[in-house]
Amino acid sequence: MPLAFPSHQGLILPIRRRFPERIDGVALCVGAAMPDLVDALAWPMRGELGQWLGHSLLGVVGCVPAGLALAWLARRAIPGKAVSLLDEGAPAFPGCARAGLSVAMGALSHVALDLITHGNFLLFWPWYRDDHAFPAWWYHAWGSIPLPVYREPYPLAPHTIAWITLTILGAVLFVRCLRKPCRRSGRDGPFTPPLR
Repeated sequence: MPLAFPSHQGLILPIRRRFPERIDGVALCVGAAMPDLVDALAWPMRGELGQWLGHSLLGVVGCVPAGLALAWLARRAIPGKAVSLLDEGAPAFPGCARAGLSVAMGALSHVALDLITHGNFLLFWPWYRDDHAFPAWWYHAWGSIPLPVYREPYPLAPHTIAWITLTILGAVLFVRCLRKPCRRSGRDGPFTPPLR
């Protein structure tokens, strides 16, 4: 899994930059963290940390109301400049359907990226779970790292390289997306960058 923040957000924010009027940036970023948040909240009940309900379609559906509440809270708790950068180009009053869709898109992107970096498929949990969705070489461990929050040591394998790569790429994209203005997707023709 790329880090719940800022990597998951950075990997989905380019879509927000392309369609600022259609996607709620704050809700998208909150949604991109929701699967990990849902599963972290289940940690005391499960006795272990790891992918579970939050990384399934049921979890994505459950992420929407909680994500909407957290997006509302984030708009009130986070300093104005960070939130205004995510809301640039958006309508003055984002609609609930637009925000809900944005939370769902963020959560689904999280689940899809975790499929690549973990290799297990939980989308249809609890009806179907595949702990080895990729070929055997994807899971071949060169070593492992003991982590205090996991029962088993975390393997160093090809999926770990994907995790590191996507984590770095996501962090870079997150910073880049916040630094550059959003692209306009109007009917006036192709986007023309502002003159500096």
